[in-house]
Amino acid sequence: MTTPARPVDVLRLYLGESVQEHVALAPYTSARIGGPADVFVVVKSASELMGVMRVIWEQAVPYTILGGGSNVLVSDKGVRGVVVLDRAKEVRFENSDQPTVWCEAGVIFSNLANRCASKGLAGLEWAATVPGTVGGAVYGNAGAFGSDMSENLIWADVLTRAGEKRISVADMQYGYRTSILKRGDKDSIILSALLRFKKCGQRRSVC
Repeated sequence: MTTPARPVDVLRLYLGESVQEHVALAPYTSARIGGPADVFVVVKSASELMGVMRVIWEQAVPYTILGGGSNVLVSDKGVRGVVVLDRAKEVRFENSDQPTVWCEAGVIFSNLANRCASKGLAGLEWAATVPGTVGGAVYGNAGAFGSDMSENLIWADVLTRAGEKRISVADMQYGYRTSILKRGDKDSIILSALLRFKKCGQRRSVC
């Protein structure tokens, strides 16, 4: 009788030796605490994230998506199943009359805010000190200084078990630090987002 392949072995067929076992999670959280993940995978693009999630769902193993590691406390006992660290960080600027920025979910949110301001794009200054990633900000409607993601988001591309879908800011049903994703389907993985900006007429750290 053939022994079923372990999820870690199946993932290694897709990502090779970047799939690790028994990795301490403390270095990947803001609190710098936490035990090991049974299986640890770092993805560096939205397409890699999609591939990993499809394997995880096919293998029916527990999983946790980790972004910037803010607002997360990991037990010393660690995390069972697969922890997927999202390091997908591609950013594309569209500098037209209505400037937009497309970014993958693993982009560090505060870095994006400062980068946009340096290019003369206004509207995300409130996020200059907000921790975490774009994916986390979209998921939880991050906000500060009287503004939040509902003011910037145009749409987000999300992966579900049924496939990819695009969710508009209206359909995100944002409330205070919440969204339809946070309240509903836990198997919805944010891949990327399109954000709106305004031209501020000058390049500096804060417009």
